[in-house]
Amino acid sequence: MTDYIPNTNLKLIQDEDSFKMTSDSIHLSNFMAIRKHDRVLDVGCNNGVLSLVAAQHTKNQVMGIDINSSAIDLAKSNAKLNSLDNLEFIHTRLQDTPDDVFDVLVCNPPYFKKERIMSVQQAHARFDLELTLEDLAIHSTRLLKDKGRLVIIIPVERFHDWLILAYEHKLTVKRCQFIHHDQDHSANTVLVETVKNGKGTMKVEAPIFNR
Repeated sequence: MTDYIPNTNLKLIQDEDSFKMTSDSIHLSNFMAIRKHDRVLDVGCNNGVLSLVAAQHTKNQVMGIDINSSAIDLAKSNAKLNSLDNLEFIHTRLQDTPDDVFDVLVCNPPYFKKERIMSVQQAHARFDLELTLEDLAIHSTRLLKDKGRLVIIIPVERFHDWLILAYEHKLTVKRCQFIHHDQDHSANTVLVETVKNGKGTMKVEAPIFNR
């Protein structure tokens, strides 16, 4: 199945069972604000949505990593489909990524509670069995250059945890945007940008309503 990524001319091959574009992916792709010379690491790249969008905005390298080899194969097919030559996809964990320097790390880690997990494959994608929030903070600090940015989307219930972890690992929350099902419901997810060794105050952007 082939679709277009919203607000782009990028084509996307999707696997309806496992590797699909979600509204979280779209919101994060709009929020991450990639600059012309940013070197980007997409953590848990899945079918490559965020990597593809990033590669259109920067002239520098975009690297996508995932622990699922089938996801990597699909992401490579999507890079080829869109004739993007500044993309590289690697089958590995963030924890095993060699020391390097990136301007931006982007990650869509939809961490939920265990009781909401339906299968082992979903568990690895949707719960911090392979990559905890603390892992993400530790290795983002290791891989980001000074003033580099980490951009993620997480459930609101984990936002407080992230604020604490970010502070402990020299990541300053600079920007966030809450996402609601509609105007009558509390926010369920939040987009967050943190800056390594950043200073100043946090900006809360206008909320997003999915309906």
